[in-house]
Amino acid sequence: MKNFFLVSSSRIVLILLVFVLTASYAHAQLTFGARAGLNLTNFSESYDGKKAEDDEYKPKFKPGFQLGVVAEFALSDNLGIQPGILVATQGAVYKGSEDGYSWKESTNLTYLQIPVNVQYKMDMGGTNLLLQAGPYLGYALGGKYKAEYTEDGDTEKDEEKIEFGTEDEKMNPMDFGLGLGIGLELNNNMQIGLGYNLGLKNLVNGDSKYVVKNNGLVLTVTFLFGK
Repeated sequence: MKNFFLVSSSRIVLILLVFVLTASYAHAQLTFGARAGLNLTNFSESYDGKKAEDDEYKPKFKPGFQLGVVAEFALSDNLGIQPGILVATQGAVYKGSEDGYSWKESTNLTYLQIPVNVQYKMDMGGTNLLLQAGPYLGYALGGKYKAEYTEDGDTEKDEEKIEFGTEDEKMNPMDFGLGLGIGLELNNNMQIGLGYNLGLKNLVNGDSKYVVKNNGLVLTVTFLFGK
């Protein structure tokens, strides 16, 4: 698993290097920036190709965050490439209640995430409209499962560390998917974006009919320096 992650990371570094060389050859402008944002994440779940019909067993959105750095290679006035290295939270919440009994369970995951987006800018008279899309690769840094059960005013809590690995009883640490986004660029150096990340990797190991994938909305603010 570690070797696989190192190979994947090496490929990402190689891809980014190709982008840098391409941008340099095209006399592109290179800038760096910092990004912070709010995540509203969920799981896409199915068993044997069917999704849960009971609303109480459907995962619900969980708030989180992302924080990291980005680089921007401007290939032209309108087209650029924006890779990044982020720490981002994912996960989902399950909850329900019946006859004085309520329960809430949450899966909290933290990833090292590397997105690589192609970004198109449309001049709107001092403000740029941003359209972007691209793949992302993630590797789990850690995770916790939390539960809270309340019955007749008495509350019981439970917390458990999530184990990652390739074994069937562990969660797969690898994640990858596709990101889509739209936003605005103000004063040529501040970008406000709204995006959606569609996970394509099943987090469940083994030959299982149970499929769990990350997905969610992201609201980000990015400051670019040196523009």
